[in-house]
Amino acid sequence: MNREHMEMYAPVLRQYGLQPFRVDHYGKVKKVYTNVGTFALKEITNVQEMAAIQQSYIFCGQQSVPLYLTKQGLPFAAHGRHYYLMPWVFPAERKDTREHVLSFFRDLAHLHQKSLRQLDVSEEEINNYYENKKREWERQRSFLQSYVEKCENAWYMSPFQLQCCTYFHETMQAYSFAETEMEKWHETIKKTKKWRIAWIHGKARLSHYIVLENRHRYFFSWERAGWNSPLFDVIMALRHHMRTFPPIGDEWVEGVEEYEKALSLSEEERFFFFSHLAQPHFLYRYVYEYATNRQHEKSEREYVSELQRRYFTMKNIEHVIMHLVRRKEEEEAKSTPDETLPR
Repeated sequence: MNREHMEMYAPVLRQYGLQPFRVDHYGKVKKVYTNVGTFALKEITNVQEMAAIQQSYIFCGQQSVPLYLTKQGLPFAAHGRHYYLMPWVFPAERKDTREHVLSFFRDLAHLHQKSLRQLDVSEEEINNYYENKKREWERQRSFLQSYVEKCENAWYMSPFQLQCCTYFHETMQAYSFAETEMEKWHETIKKTKKWRIAWIHGKARLSHYIVLENRHRYFFSWERAGWNSPLFDVIMALRHHMRTFPPIGDEWVEGVEEYEKALSLSEEERFFFFSHLAQPHFLYRYVYEYATNRQHEKSEREYVSELQRRYFTMKNIEHVIMHLVRRKEEEEAKSTPDETLPR
């Protein structure tokens, strides 16, 4: 099997002047042992990914794992498909340590600062986004409410339906909080008509961030990079890492605070951040799948288990948001002068 892999990738590696003697598969990445060292070879599936990677090295090259050029000086090798080559790097510490999490958020903020831009936005654009998001969340809430009513009227509820009804009230509270924060965003940004964007990673998470023994720190896997609000990187990172059993560590709250020390959020950005982080669309999507397009190869137990994981994700996100809100209120209270008259 390994000889087949070597024969498959040998024409690609020859474009870099490399002779492989072993190729191991790690998902989309191939660990290639060659005559001059060990490398990571990754396939690109479309031209959009190629453009995203190329642009990322222009904006964020110093914070990216080095990219090797072919003998022709090209960043990608072509052989039926396209590939790019990097060194196979080894982390200096575990990905779940407190300092690693804090370092991740600090470097993410520095990454966004490099390409940060402020745009003028029209009231029409603001209203369109707000109304579309509002309708989307109303549609999701309406579906969940009608589905729960249907479950409660059934003669016998399945275990999944019982769990769904159990989580319903807290899910509606999450939507209510998200909608309230979205309304605050809408009212605030209509006054400023300013919005910031940056070249974001698109799939920022600890598994795409590495600290080497020489203390160099890099991001990699830039296939989904593009222009957007830098908040989306923070939101996506938190959502991904909140998929665990509670309680979660305080390093995630501290990580967001570290991000803000390097790149502070405006008032409208904070409202936007809380609203989009809080909305539990990931739980809605799973209920929708079960109700309308259930996969028969998945057992009831598997559906219940995944629903529970998504509920825990929602509760972990709630924990992070509530801590951030409380700490922000404490900071504002300290900075507000005491106007109480002396007796």
